[in-house]
Amino acid sequence: MLHLFVCTNETASGKPACGRRGAQQVVTAIQKELIARRVMARVTPCGCLGPCFDGPNAVVYSNTGTNGVWYGGLTAEDAPAIVEHLEHGTIYAAKRVDPPGT
Repeated sequence: MLHLFVCTNETASGKPACGRRGAQQVVTAIQKELIARRVMARVTPCGCLGPCFDGPNAVVYSNTGTNGVWYGGLTAEDAPAIVEHLEHGTIYAAKRVDPPGT
């Protein structure tokens, strides 16, 4: 099963914070899309993922131990493409970003 973590942090020490840039709307849109498609995946709002200037950020992890796929600059309109990744493994290239520190 895939698990998506979406940064919804409201503060970032003067940096742009994902929570203030529409992250909760991203979470809500993805959850609605998952329900509509009946996709078994998890979406968890979380604290800071690191790359504040790229946000709202999210990372997809698999319980099979595969490395995470990072996304940045997400909006609620990206929900169908993110759910496509969660459902079929199709990476959403338009919003894919390098993991922090790479």
